[in-house]
Amino acid sequence: MADAFAPRLAVLIVEDNPVQLMEAAATLRDAGYEVAEASTVEAAQAHLAARPELVAMIADVNLAGEPLSGFTLAKAVAARWPEVAILIVSGVEWPGEEQMPTGARFLRKPFAHDGLAEALRAVLVTRGRAFQAWIEMY
Repeated sequence: MADAFAPRLAVLIVEDNPVQLMEAAATLRDAGYEVAEASTVEAAQAHLAARPELVAMIADVNLAGEPLSGFTLAKAVAARWPEVAILIVSGVEWPGEEQMPTGARFLRKPFAHDGLAEALRAVLVTRGRAFQAWIEMY
């Protein structure tokens, strides 16, 4: 069982669908993460600029009303914040090899709630952003 006072890894979810954003955030909070939420590219970039403790970003591909896709956002984040692990999600569009930043992972929607936490954990471990002791607690 995790220590309630242990530091939690902070992640950013970028999703324009309010219900999906709420569900994903609740799932990750239940899994022990600190969660920041953004529904636009601009809000996501503002969180990343203001919160250096963010270790990962989960971004939906199709962000309504945005000139940038989640793929474009992911590449911009990888270039500006290379230490941030990236998980891209979509139920509509699948990535071509050239669309994914190095080290990013893709998860198809719909996914089980625990599938999101597992995929995030895998990308963090792959990128070396998680502390081994923290991983072992969960």
